[in-house]
Amino acid sequence: MSRFIWLHEDCLRATHPVFAHAPQARAVFIWDDAYMDAMHYGLKRRVFIYETLCDLPVEIYAGDTIDTWRALQNMAGASDIITGKTPNPALKAIMQTLREGLQITTIADAPFVHLDAAKDDAGQLRRFFKYWNKAKKNAFLYDGRP
Repeated sequence: MSRFIWLHEDCLRATHPVFAHAPQARAVFIWDDAYMDAMHYGLKRRVFIYETLCDLPVEIYAGDTIDTWRALQNMAGASDIITGKTPNPALKAIMQTLREGLQITTIADAPFVHLDAAKDDAGQLRRFFKYWNKAKKNAFLYDGRP
């Protein structure tokens, strides 16, 4: 059985920790038009994703995400998928469905910014504008040193 890295839009960079976690794994991106339509991705976002993929060591498959992973499981022996952690409910639902037959490991990325108070009155920062108002104070303080 084989290990695979599933790149989705929340982990599209060569320095994402999924690559270090499974350096010998085959990286896969599934171009799922139905998913992108449901997420309301326009042409510019799709072009950005495609151009990003062109710079990565990744195999690109087209089709339904779940069906494609099932086919990879049958044809290529996919048994273990390593992917980036995501806040996206649609991707989480796909991951949950795939867990019925595949081992899914999610790897967290380093946060873009560390917030002192990451939650608002309702329990989370639900809108980007609220998040950005809290994050912008620290977002550009990073100087590249660990």
